[in-house]
Amino acid sequence: MRREFNQPKSAISGFTLVELVIVIVVMAILGGISVTFIKNSILAYVNSEAYYELADRADISLRRMSRDIRNALPNSVWVAADNSYVEFVPIKAGGRYQQDTLDFVSANDTFNVLGDPVPSVDSGDQLVIYNLGIQGADVYAGDTIRSLTSTGTNLSTLSFSGSAFPLPSPGSRFYVVNGAVFYVCDLANRRLLMYSNYAIPSAHPSNFAGLTPSIVAQDVTGCSFTYTEGVMQHSGVVTAQLELSKNGGVVRLVNLINVVNSP
Repeated sequence: MRREFNQPKSAISGFTLVELVIVIVVMAILGGISVTFIKNSILAYVNSEAYYELADRADISLRRMSRDIRNALPNSVWVAADNSYVEFVPIKAGGRYQQDTLDFVSANDTFNVLGDPVPSVDSGDQLVIYNLGIQGADVYAGDTIRSLTSTGTNLSTLSFSGSAFPLPSPGSRFYVVNGAVFYVCDLANRRLLMYSNYAIPSAHPSNFAGLTPSIVAQDVTGCSFTYTEGVMQHSGVVTAQLELSKNGGVVRLVNLINVVNSP
């Protein structure tokens, strides 16, 4: 009698089509969830970077404006009716004059400087005394400004051309200036512009065609200026608002700039 021995069949392993489909679906779900988390994290990082960059740029721009406006000639700050720009006359130098050498009667006069001499006077510089910003004593109307004929460094005497000044300064103060400065909101091109060292206009401009600006800030989506006079007009406050937007980040800053108007 012959016995037959059956050889054990080797086990066969693998995936069925259903199992493979299930694995693919699960991996797709996990991948989608992972991409969502990664995308949100990346977007948050990009937005935060954009925010801090914009905040830094806006802060630097407002600080620059604040420094310049605080150095404005008393009663020379003016804001356009539509709040789109601020105009002022920056002070280049200043001091006190000796009262008995300036009689406010003579034209083309010369006077002595009290205390420290004037550091520098260049061709085109102008002299301002007692600017009140009102009729009869307004730098923009030409009442309180004259052309300096003295040039050089460390000057202890100054000479000017033109008629006598209308009013003496109670504090015997004088200022040396050289042109006007404008900070302008150019929202059409998303910019904040500065026009500097331009002739002091007799009338405030409605546009700046033909003038070459410096770009103070870009990506500007909001910008405005307001000016509030203080008590007895001895001081004032310029409110500058600036909004910058880029890559989903938005920064809005407001700066209050104190203006000293005691001439």
